[in-house]
Amino acid sequence: MGTEKEAVKQVILDAYIKGIHTIQDKSIAEKGFHKDFKMLLQQEDSMNSIGLDGWFERIETLKADNPDFWAQEPTYEFHSVDVRAEAASVKMDVFRGGKFFATDYLLLYKFSDGWKIVSKIFTFKND
Repeated sequence: MGTEKEAVKQVILDAYIKGIHTIQDKSIAEKGFHKDFKMLLQQEDSMNSIGLDGWFERIETLKADNPDFWAQEPTYEFHSVDVRAEAASVKMDVFRGGKFFATDYLLLYKFSDGWKIVSKIFTFKND
């Protein structure tokens, strides 16, 4: 399973860290995200979900509101990478400019063309 864990981590690094956080390039992100990916958003007592297109729209709004923050190099820390057969989960923290940004919980499935991120939840609280 060690090589599968490394494969999962590589998808996270390429598609998520590089594609989403470092250069915000949708064509890079799409290589590691399933076409039916959904990010779940908690809004008080309800939930909403968005796909990759909606997420990139959200990033553009966040970048416009705080360009200096988004220009800072992201760093990350993996807390867990759990792989069972064709399913995996990852818990990680992302930092910008050395400051905590979010804890992410990513879910992946292994498809015929490799591991793909299929879902994500997150929190901005660091407690």
